[in-house]
Amino acid sequence: MINFSSSTMRRQTEGRTGRLRPCALCCLCPVAVLLCLVAFLSVSFAAPSVPDPLTPKQRKWLEARKGRLTLAFEPNWPPASFFGDEGQVQGIAPEYISLIEKKLGFEFTRVRYATWAEILQAGYRGEVDVIPTIARLPSREQHLAFTRTYFQVPTTIVTGPETTGGINLEGLVGKRVCVLKGSVDHEILSRKYPGIVVDPVDYTLEGLLKVDRREAEGLVSDVASTSYLIEKHGLVRLQTLGYTHYSYEICMGISRQHPMLVEIMNRGLSLISPEEKRDIFKKWLYLKTHPVYRDPSFRTYAIGLVVCLVGAVLGGFFVWNRSLRHAVDRATRLSRRAEESLRAQASELEGARQRVARANLELTQVFNASIPMLIIDRRFRLLRMNSTFSELFGEDASLAVGKHCYEVIRSDMCRTNACPLVQALSGVTPVRGESLFSTASREGIPCMVAANPLTDRDGRLLGIVDSFIDISRLFQAEEEKELLRAQLRNSQKMEALGTLAGGIAHDFNNILSPIIGYAEMTQLSLPPDSREAENMTGIIKASQRARDLVRRILTLSRRHQSELKPVHVQAVVQEALTLLRSTLPSTIGIRERLHAEGRLIFGDPTHVHQVIMNLGTNAYHAMEGMGGGTLEVALEAVSMNEKESPFPGNPSGSCLRLVVKDSGVGMDAASRDRIFDPYFTTKEEGKGTGLGLSVVHGIVRECGGTITVDSEPGKGSTFTLCFLEVEGEAVLPEPVSTEAPPRGRETVLVVDDDEELAFLLKRMLRRAGYRVSVFTESKKALDHYRASRGNYDIVVSDMTMPGMTGMALTREIKAMTPGIPVILCTGYNDRRARQAAETIGVRTFLMKPVEMHTLLTAVRQELDAGDEAWTPSKSG
Repeated sequence: MINFSSSTMRRQTEGRTGRLRPCALCCLCPVAVLLCLVAFLSVSFAAPSVPDPLTPKQRKWLEARKGRLTLAFEPNWPPASFFGDEGQVQGIAPEYISLIEKKLGFEFTRVRYATWAEILQAGYRGEVDVIPTIARLPSREQHLAFTRTYFQVPTTIVTGPETTGGINLEGLVGKRVCVLKGSVDHEILSRKYPGIVVDPVDYTLEGLLKVDRREAEGLVSDVASTSYLIEKHGLVRLQTLGYTHYSYEICMGISRQHPMLVEIMNRGLSLISPEEKRDIFKKWLYLKTHPVYRDPSFRTYAIGLVVCLVGAVLGGFFVWNRSLRHAVDRATRLSRRAEESLRAQASELEGARQRVARANLELTQVFNASIPMLIIDRRFRLLRMNSTFSELFGEDASLAVGKHCYEVIRSDMCRTNACPLVQALSGVTPVRGESLFSTASREGIPCMVAANPLTDRDGRLLGIVDSFIDISRLFQAEEEKELLRAQLRNSQKMEALGTLAGGIAHDFNNILSPIIGYAEMTQLSLPPDSREAENMTGIIKASQRARDLVRRILTLSRRHQSELKPVHVQAVVQEALTLLRSTLPSTIGIRERLHAEGRLIFGDPTHVHQVIMNLGTNAYHAMEGMGGGTLEVALEAVSMNEKESPFPGNPSGSCLRLVVKDSGVGMDAASRDRIFDPYFTTKEEGKGTGLGLSVVHGIVRECGGTITVDSEPGKGSTFTLCFLEVEGEAVLPEPVSTEAPPRGRETVLVVDDDEELAFLLKRMLRRAGYRVSVFTESKKALDHYRASRGNYDIVVSDMTMPGMTGMALTREIKAMTPGIPVILCTGYNDRRARQAAETIGVRTFLMKPVEMHTLLTAVRQELDAGDEAWTPSKSG
């Protein structure tokens, strides 16, 4: 905001009227202040430009009202706003509006009114959206909203030549005074000075002419307007004899219908630079003065001032000369006393020097024998370094002394409030801290540092004793402890995931069992070559794939041990790539080079399939943000010697090398080091769990292979997997059997807590000719078996049941009839559970979901195996 002080405006008007007063010398100061203020504002309010100064919301609001926002300029208030001889609006306010329109990229629709009063009333009625030159008053705030003040002009009292001496508003009581109709002056004089005869005029020039023609005794208006009109129209007889107690704080009045417009206009005002403001006011405000030295009064005051200055200098010199003589005498007396005192102290100083030398020698020996230590002054300069510090950090004490401590030894705490030296200087003792310290010779030595103030006998601070303790071993122990904690947390996460997966697998197996069972029974009742039999075969195959999926979940959670066997790895890779092609977008190209036909590795086909899928999905995510790319998969057999072998023990021979390469974003070194850690992921939320590559790493290790990764940011990633080649024959998946399963007439006890599954097992066995009793509670089944001991030829039981597990039920049954065959059904391929069951005589385990042909074959084999210790029931 530009503020024109009363003193500055007084200089303007008095220059025009030619009446230079004795206070002209004092008026030079406000001019200098004004220039400093303008320079300060030019620096303070300069702001960097931005592409669009408005917010999206403001810009949208403004564009929606393009061509409909109106603006009305004051028609005759120079230099603030007026219309020239050719009808063009001119002045300070139009210049401001033009700059705002240019900076905001928007134009207002100009409307014209004859007088200020008409503009004000139009603004009150909402017919005008913006009034650029209006002072803010409480009465106006009821009708309009206001921007911030963008320039300020004091008001002055203009009189004719007949009035002499200063004058204020109280001096105008009883006189006719012209004011602009509807202006601030009009409102203030009418309300606060009822004794003044107010003569409202439509234009300021009209009021000045009335005063010049003596039709009025004065005019109250702003300094800028009156100065401009007096200068322009040559009204040299008018004079400015006083100022009011208030000034115009010029704002922009905005219709209350548009509160958003207030924010926009304030933003536009803030974009006008101080240089642009100075150019506007330099163009429209005149500052002309007559030379001060021509005024006789000025000469009188100047001569008096020079005489006073000369007298003050002569008086000061006399006082200084007298004080100097006294000071010399006093210094002479003190010098004599000091000389006598020095002679008396010389002998004492010699003895003290010897004692100090001895104490210094002892202190040096103790200082060097202690922990690493520095002595630092209050300005952080190194005064002393012991030999222990030199050995630990590899620093030469003779070269380090005199330097700042942070130039010799560095850490994150240096020159911060966390620095023990800074804290010790503030009076807190002792202060300790831990950090990694480095010197020019050594890097990253973990130390505990203690800073203790070094004071004299009077408690004055002389410096700081900085001691260091090497805690490298403690640091290493803490890192190992934190690593163990992280491993424990990951183990707990995996355990929780395993528990969840086990529960899901158990329930899902119970769902799959009826699907497979009913499909098999339906297939047996259909003609082998019928379409319906073929459909049943498809259902069974799909259910088997679902069964394999459950086993993959259990493998991830470590609830299922994989059965490793020779695998044709190229066939598995081709199958996985076929699936990837159908799932990846067309922007991802797949290029394959497979040259390992008939080669075998030792593993699990499902797991090898999962490795390809996980690496392919990982590559897709790496290329997704780049708009696409190429996934390259290569498989080949390579020969290696012991030096080239990547496997533990360095075995030589042939291995299969699988390379998966993408053209994605790549990884930095920090990510490569952690890429196989569980739950570590560089993907955004929702695109990864951090388990994919961890599972790949675990599967490769389980198959006896190795995996490495080569990646750089922006150059993609290459995963290289190596597997030892084995000889033998690949185990092919069992085909869906369409032959009739074996039959029998023995008695079977079936126990399963799932009622639907128990009913299915009963139907399967009865279809094959067996007599079946079913129980869904293991305790009731045990009670029934006790009561009918010897009436059953075989028991088929679930492993996991509430109340009593299948293992506990088997143990009780075997205790009563040791030779009875028992078949346990389980959802987990747990070797330890199998070993425990084998110790109590269980030979057969069936993995859920149980297929009918598998169940009936197992029952028949157990019954036909026989047992000398068991006499089966006479059931046929």
